[in-house]
Amino acid sequence: MDDKFIKELREISRDDRRRSEFMIQGLKETLQERKEEGLLKRWIRRKKTEKKISQRFNQDPHSNQK
Repeated sequence: MDDKFIKELREISRDDRRRSEFMIQGLKETLQERKEEGLLKRWIRRKKTEKKISQRFNQDPHSNQK
């Protein structure tokens, strides 16, 4: 989802039916773009996500204790 999509989404009222249709369309476009990405780019994106998740859960449990 690009910045233009996010900006338009914020302008639409939460009660508006177009908002849900707009979100669905945006998700479809994002998934299509990811599907068309090269194998290397998908692998790199997946590794970044795995790294962020592992950093979140592998924090030192003693760092917050005094």
